[in-house]
Parts: sequence; C-alpha cells; structure tokens
Amino acid sequence: MEIIALHNQTLADIAVRHCGTIGALVEIAILNNISITTDLYAGQIIQIPSKDYGNQEVVNYFATNKVEPATALTKEHIALIEGNSGIGYWIIENNFIVQ
Repeated sequence: MEIIALHNQTLADIAVRHCGTIGALVEIAILNNISITTDLYAGQIIQIPSKDYGNQEVVNYFATNKVEPATALTKEHIALIEGNSGIGYWIIENNFIVQ
C-alpha cells in the first residue's frame, strides 16, 4: 500500500496511523530506504508493508474519526521551546538552582 505523507507527519505517525503500532516503524523505514528519523515532506509517497500487525482496531479508530497524526516539530515549535530556556530566561533560585 502507498500513502501520501501529510504536513508535519513523521514515520512514527504513519506507523501508528496505518499499521496500528509503532512496531511497524523500522519496517516502513527499510521499505522506503529512509531512516526512522528522516524528515518527511508533504506529498511524499510512503510504502506501507502489507502485513497485519494485529492492531486493526487502532487503524479503524483513526480512519473512523478521520484523525491523521502529525507530530513533527516545526521550526516555530522548536523556537518556542528553546525560547523559554537558557541564560536569558532563567532566574537564579527560581528556575535556575545554583548548587
């Protein structure tokens, strides 16, 4: 089966969405000759193993509820996370403890 990667989807998202388990992650990566951490782009064709992972209820849940996991961090997300840390943010004895 082939699927088209959506914006901000990771291989992990695709494994859970289309196979019902993160256990399919490595097989999907191997099948597509990419790393499990490869950043996907929207519209990228991804091959899905034609294997029953025994989690059809999870696959059905996503399909029935029209849920498409897309959990990749964007540059904006990373900037938000990093923006709240570091020497310019920490306050001594508040969130920066000197030992």
